[in-house]
Amino acid sequence: MRMIDPKGIFEAVTPGRTELAIQAPNSQRLITLTVTGAAQSPMKVVPYRDVHGIAAKDALLFVGHANRDGFDHTAVAKSGVDRLVREAKKNSWPVDYFVSKEYPNWYTADRRPDYAIITEGQEHRILVRAQRVIFTGGDFMFCTLRNVQMTLHGMLQQDDARRIDFVFPAQAIWVEDLWGPGAKHRYPAAMLLLANIFERRANDAQRYGEVVVPFLDRVITQYPALNYPADPPPPPLNDLLKNWTIVVRFSNRFERVYRQGDPSKTLVFEFQGA
Repeated sequence: MRMIDPKGIFEAVTPGRTELAIQAPNSQRLITLTVTGAAQSPMKVVPYRDVHGIAAKDALLFVGHANRDGFDHTAVAKSGVDRLVREAKKNSWPVDYFVSKEYPNWYTADRRPDYAIITEGQEHRILVRAQRVIFTGGDFMFCTLRNVQMTLHGMLQQDDARRIDFVFPAQAIWVEDLWGPGAKHRYPAAMLLLANIFERRANDAQRYGEVVVPFLDRVITQYPALNYPADPPPPPLNDLLKNWTIVVRFSNRFERVYRQGDPSKTLVFEFQGA
C-alpha cells in the first residue's frame, strides 16, 4: 500500500498483507491491513460545475453520498440503494453517483455509475431532462432535500416543462430523527430509514401532514437548504413554482394536492414504500 494523504488515505497497490503502525504522543497501535480481490480501474470523476446537463429517455437515478462521506455510518439505506442501482442498470436508466472530493471508502456495492460527480452536499447546477427522477442516498431533510431543490430549479426553467415526476424510495433514503413525535437525538446521530419514520405514523394522512409537508415547505421556502451553497442560481425556487400544481402520492393508494395551480403544470412527489 502507499499513502495518498497523511490524514489516513491509502491506496492498495497489490494483493497481500501489511502492518500499519499508528503512533500518538502517549500511545501506539499496530493494525493489520489485508488487500484482496481483483484491482478496479480508477473512476473518472468531475466537479459538478463542469457538468452542464444529463438526459434520460425514461428515468434518472441519483445516488447521493455514494461514498461514505455522509452521516449514515451504519449504512441503513445501503441495501435499498444497491437494489435500485441494479434495477436502474437492468432498465438502462442512467445512474449518477454524487461523491466527495476524497472517496476511498465506499457506500455502494456498485462502482460503475454512468456519471460520477463531485459535490460535497449534493449541490449542483446540472440541467436534468428525464420523465422521472429517482432520489436515493443522503439525509431526507438536508442533502437529499438540497438535491431536490437544485434539480427542480433547473427543470422548471426548461421551456417545455409541463410535468415533473420525482420519486422517493423510502427504503433507500436515510433521515435523522430531529423532528416530529419521538425525536430523541441531535444531529449527527444514528440514521433511520425514511420508511421507519413513515412507520411511526398511524396512517397516510399523518405521514403526509407530519413528514411530507415539512419536507415540501422546506424545499420551497428555504432555498437553498441551510444557505448552502452561498451562490445558488436565481431566482428563488418559490417564484418558479407560483403557477404549478404540486401533488403528493404514496404509491397508488394515497394522493393529496399540496398546492393548487395551473392544472397543465404538475409537479408530482411520489413516495414508494411508505
